[in-house]
Amino acid sequence: MQLSHTHRRSINIWPGFVDALSALLIVIVFLLLIFMIGQFFLSTALTSKERTINELDRVTAQLAELLATEKSNTADLRRQLETATAQLSDQSDALATLQADAELLMDLRRQLEQEIAALSSELQASRESLKSEKQLSSRSLAQIELINRQIKRLRDQLGAIGQTLGVEMAAGDEDLEAFTRNINQSLLQMVQTLAHYRSDFFGRLRDVLGDHPNIQVVGDRFILQSELLFDTASATLGARGQRQVEMLARIINAMSEEIPGDIDWVIRIDGHTDRRQINTPEFPSNWELSTARALAIVQFMITQGVAPERLAATGFGEFHPLDPGSSPQAYAQNRRIEIKLTAR
Repeated sequence: MQLSHTHRRSINIWPGFVDALSALLIVIVFLLLIFMIGQFFLSTALTSKERTINELDRVTAQLAELLATEKSNTADLRRQLETATAQLSDQSDALATLQADAELLMDLRRQLEQEIAALSSELQASRESLKSEKQLSSRSLAQIELINRQIKRLRDQLGAIGQTLGVEMAAGDEDLEAFTRNINQSLLQMVQTLAHYRSDFFGRLRDVLGDHPNIQVVGDRFILQSELLFDTASATLGARGQRQVEMLARIINAMSEEIPGDIDWVIRIDGHTDRRQINTPEFPSNWELSTARALAIVQFMITQGVAPERLAATGFGEFHPLDPGSSPQAYAQNRRIEIKLTAR
């Protein structure tokens, strides 16, 4: 009886055990299915993200290439602008120092005269001393040769100065005084002639433009306020500005026929701004604005028949004000175009 009960109890264990295993297997299969579905969606998402990242990398590479190209172009343009500005500055400095060069030439001439006179006196004394002794030592001969070479070198220098001024130097020591007088006369005549035509040029400008409050003469410069020619922050000549420049071009064309051909003259157009800074794509600074305005006037004059070799455009920005103040009147006075007749 007890054996039969025990046998029946052991037989009843297996169905529960099998059900548990079946349930566990179903759970495991379900989890594997969920895992595979998750893997599928995750793989799809990663693939899409990877394509997006690759596309972004490609676009980034293109943008980097474009940026490098633009940087290179910008650097080239800046170098070209710096070169053009340096050339304009050099030309301006050369024109501004012409009078100083003439004075230096005159000082050099006087020094050369003094040296020649001293060497000539020394040579004459040496000659007389040698004649009285009737015998020339090797040292005396070397000294005479040295003095002769120095005199020849000084005469060559004077000849070069005379050639620059168009004065011929004749042979012979007795011609030095006359030659130096001719150099003085040539320098004085050049300065006086240029001053005469500068005065005549300004006089004609006054007659044509009249007594305008925005037009004045300061020293050797004729000054026009920028508002007569250009709009604010612009380098384009307006209709009124073109009329003013047309009158100026007619005067220059008439003057060019009267000035002698041996005077190397030039009309210099100087652009100036006030000290308020400008920063636009067209004009990053006042340097560009002032230079562009001067160049616009020069280019328009060329269209009116003025010879290009007689014109020069220079930009000074805000660095040479007539009035250092900060009032609107000071700013208006400093925004100007200066016209100067000078030697090249």
